[in-house]
Amino acid sequence: MGTIIGLLILAGVDTILKRKTGLHLHQWIAKKYRDSQHNK
Repeated sequence: MGTIIGLLILAGVDTILKRKTGLHLHQWIAKKYRDSQHNK
């Protein structure tokens, strides 16, 4: 049951990010990671 709730939360976060930034969650994380590596 907890797994289903967790997946629903992730899907919700992904949908919100897609609307705000145009990126899916994994793309947004990859972009943040690239930016942090670039700034070091």
